[in-house]
Amino acid sequence: MTVQYVEKLYNRYSSVYDLIFGKVFHSGREMAPELLDLFPGAKLLEVGVGTGLSLPLLPRNIDITAIDLSQKMLDKAKQRAAEIRRAVKLIKMDATRLEFPDNAFDRVLAAYFISTVPDPVRVVQEMKRVCRPGGTLLFLNHFQYENPIMGPLETLVSPLCYRLGFRTDLKLGKLMSACDLKIDTLEKVDFLGHWKAVRCINP
Repeated sequence: MTVQYVEKLYNRYSSVYDLIFGKVFHSGREMAPELLDLFPGAKLLEVGVGTGLSLPLLPRNIDITAIDLSQKMLDKAKQRAAEIRRAVKLIKMDATRLEFPDNAFDRVLAAYFISTVPDPVRVVQEMKRVCRPGGTLLFLNHFQYENPIMGPLETLVSPLCYRLGFRTDLKLGKLMSACDLKIDTLEKVDFLGHWKAVRCINP
């Protein structure tokens, strides 16, 4: 799975993304503002904003910058921002090479995104770089099950899922270790715990 492949795939998904994933992921997006511990004037970067489903749920007294690799996703996000009269900087950008200076943001959000990229470690390292020390990094995502039945099954099906634009074998502990991050808060997003909210404080 390459960056170019992901871009083309999510350009195709843009017209149906809200219908398929809007309600499914809504509870996690509702949790995000509180877990981000936002404050008036906070500078927030959302990496992988998609169609902008999180934008209506975020407070209006913060400064939002949001990026995505898919221009068609961004076009949907721009339309949503206009409908809710929300000023947001929306930029087409590759998350493995964030075009922002070090320590540029107070908070960084990756909602249902980190398992869609070819190199999640590099993306998280870039998120750390642009987040100020002591700032908050929040991941909403599925991570590979640790139980002896579901874990191997997810490893088995992950190559097929790659072709659909995401992976099922992303291990949370391994990702945190590779990126030198410690989990501050870990919460279930859904009843079964398939989706997790993972908050880290940038060292």
